[in-house]
Amino acid sequence: MRDQPIRLTFRNGGWVLVMTGVVLVGIFLWAIAPALLRLAHMPPGDNQTIESYEFDLSNLQIPRELVVPAMRHRNMSPVVREPIVLSPEEIQHRNVSKRDPLVVSKDLVVGIDINGETRAYPLHFLDVHEIINDTLGGIPVAIIWHWPSGHLAVFERTLDSAILQFANSGLAGNGGMLFYPLQDEIGNEQLFSSMLSASVSGNPAVLTPVPHDVVSWKRWFEEHPETTLLGPDEQLKKRYRKASPNLYFRTERIYFPTQPMPSDGIDPKTLVIVISNGGAERVFSLPELLDAVGDGGEALLKVGETDIVLRIDAHPLSATVRTSTGEAVISTRALWFAWFGNHPDATLASSAQE
Repeated sequence: MRDQPIRLTFRNGGWVLVMTGVVLVGIFLWAIAPALLRLAHMPPGDNQTIESYEFDLSNLQIPRELVVPAMRHRNMSPVVREPIVLSPEEIQHRNVSKRDPLVVSKDLVVGIDINGETRAYPLHFLDVHEIINDTLGGIPVAIIWHWPSGHLAVFERTLDSAILQFANSGLAGNGGMLFYPLQDEIGNEQLFSSMLSASVSGNPAVLTPVPHDVVSWKRWFEEHPETTLLGPDEQLKKRYRKASPNLYFRTERIYFPTQPMPSDGIDPKTLVIVISNGGAERVFSLPELLDAVGDGGEALLKVGETDIVLRIDAHPLSATVRTSTGEAVISTRALWFAWFGNHPDATLASSAQE
């Protein structure tokens, strides 16, 4: 008897293979659906031309050749719009973990005190988020950190009576971050420079700086034991400690075109602190101040007609700025090349002059 060939039909078992195929296709589509949705709703920007980012480039206040793509598209950094805020009790509870504490003594934080409400923003969180929109003491504020220029700034978010939410444009301007206010309809938004504290396209607009400290968590907590703390986005916790730009600060590489560059022989990546008071502005090298007064020492300076006290810490390198009567003073920190490029009339003051 000859063996009869077995023919696979839908009825005698083929349906199993068909259904298996359907299930596998479904699993595949489910797995790639988020990526497909992201591609379908990709924000503007092609990492090639600044026009592709679809911002208002009229009345550009930065030389066009110094405005360059910094990210593949706008909004690549996960800007914080609805911050998680931890109470002092929650900080203590979350910080007892020896394996994964939220903040340790030597972590740098951005500390802000407005109308008696204090909050700290860990810098290693800002390495990832770059911009945090928050409200403190009834004042809407934005904390902006651009590590390629070493620039940290805090501004009020109210402009012409409107409360804005800021996001990263994906563009760099003369070495610094360019950011923009989010709006319902994408396209033709105005660009702002954190380094210039003002708009750099469209209608002129000036941002209001907010006094703040960039200091160790240990220092901030000792002086503000009632402080709250920006909580982590749990989905980004692994990125927070891995996103450190410390290696960049130790190299000569500069990511984005900046002009003019300083020609004073000082390391372009020297960390400087800029103090503004009563219309006067002075720029100091933090390493030089540290050499002059030592770790935990104080430098007595004059900015305008006001006596200023800088207290310097070495580990990590940081400073607090106060008047001689203890009032907060507007200050910002940046790498020397970036500040000079945007403020070419600036000169580094020597602590020996005081």
